[in-house]
Amino acid sequence: MRTGSETVTATRHDDVGDAMAAAMLRESVLAARRAARNAADVLRPEGFALDEWLVLDALGAGDGLTMSQLREAVLVDKATLGRRVDDLLTKALVYREVDGLDRRVIRVYLSSRGRDVLSRLTARLAQGQ
Repeated sequence: MRTGSETVTATRHDDVGDAMAAAMLRESVLAARRAARNAADVLRPEGFALDEWLVLDALGAGDGLTMSQLREAVLVDKATLGRRVDDLLTKALVYREVDGLDRRVIRVYLSSRGRDVLSRLTARLAQGQ
């Protein structure tokens, strides 16, 4: 059984641990926001949104993804993903095909132009310019 002072010490220790975890989470979130803002600043002059690059990058890592798989990879809602894929289709960077096994499933692929653009954009992002 804990004494009153042991309970206070345990509570303080828990409070310190919680405060440290919250501080680490805050710093991680802020770092992610800064990185996203910097990436968007690099992509904007090229005529691309960050979500478009994320879609291209996901397809570069695993071509022929379903919209559900892309949504999981890019972490955007269904409507936003649909608009981004449509924008990339308009730019001829991706194309869609009906799945060979299940005609209800649509797969998205990088075009050869899309691979070139992905390579260029990724290099620009790596340079930070």
